[in-house]
Amino acid sequence: MRRAAPRDPLLRFGAAALAFAVLLAAAVAAYALLRERPAEAPVPAVKAAESEPLVRSDPGVDPQKEPTVAAPEPEKPGPEPTPPPKPDPEPKPHPQPAPERAAPRSAEQPGRLQPTPDPGPRLEAAGPTPERPESQPEPEPGPQPATLPVSEGDWPLPTDEQIEETREPRRYDLPRGAMLGLTVPSIGLYDVPVLRSNTQRALDNGVVHARGTSMPWSETSEKNVYLAGHRLGWPGTGSHLVFYRLNELGEGDEVVLKGRSGRYAYRVTEAFVVGPEDTWVMGRVVGKDILTLQTCTPIPGFQKRLIVRAERV
Repeated sequence: MRRAAPRDPLLRFGAAALAFAVLLAAAVAAYALLRERPAEAPVPAVKAAESEPLVRSDPGVDPQKEPTVAAPEPEKPGPEPTPPPKPDPEPKPHPQPAPERAAPRSAEQPGRLQPTPDPGPRLEAAGPTPERPESQPEPEPGPQPATLPVSEGDWPLPTDEQIEETREPRRYDLPRGAMLGLTVPSIGLYDVPVLRSNTQRALDNGVVHARGTSMPWSETSEKNVYLAGHRLGWPGTGSHLVFYRLNELGEGDEVVLKGRSGRYAYRVTEAFVVGPEDTWVMGRVVGKDILTLQTCTPIPGFQKRLIVRAERV
């Protein structure tokens, strides 16, 4: 075989020098092109948008008002037990003309609330007035009474001894038909039966709850628990002289209703006199949870109604 001759070192050197020259020329050309390219315009800064203050717009409608909540249907715990029958007394005698005697002593004391003899516009039965724009009649199952309950009729005036007895504590036994007991410590009444009936029999046994008015536990935004009782009543019955001293109640005196559902305490706030046709006093008052006690006045005419109101505490 023929042996290959070794490459010339000069030839290798020349090839390397040529490659280096080509690379250098390419770099120079690239640099020249970059210098000839026009500079790009700077990007303008974006100006931040100016924010405007928030303005609350008028929706153009009145805010929604909560309607008056109707009184719930009375609870039906079952047939109401009949109160134990009272002995059937002989027919009530016609009152005999009483002998000449002094008028009953005034039970009013200094510092007590004095019933307002003329409440002015409050006596108007129809439509709201500036003094009672918030009165709302309480829904009831039947038509409203044409007049306020309780009438003393021609019953006999109390004797001095009977009046003195009203100044001692009077404690009552609750019959099975009573739904509440009424206590007014300042005039000596304890557990007077509150009966949910407007009959004469109920009035003879205690005080009555006016049908269609609130109960202490009613689920309404306002309440007016309305109770009526005799100023005189018939001697020998459970309601004789029960509210005889109602006019003595003063501002801040405590009134308590107590029953199976709990204890409800009130404080006396006002007393005033209305006519028997002024049934607006049986209505609710916006924002108030009240108890109203009513009896007849004056003694012995009984042409008006004495109203004592107390607020829940």
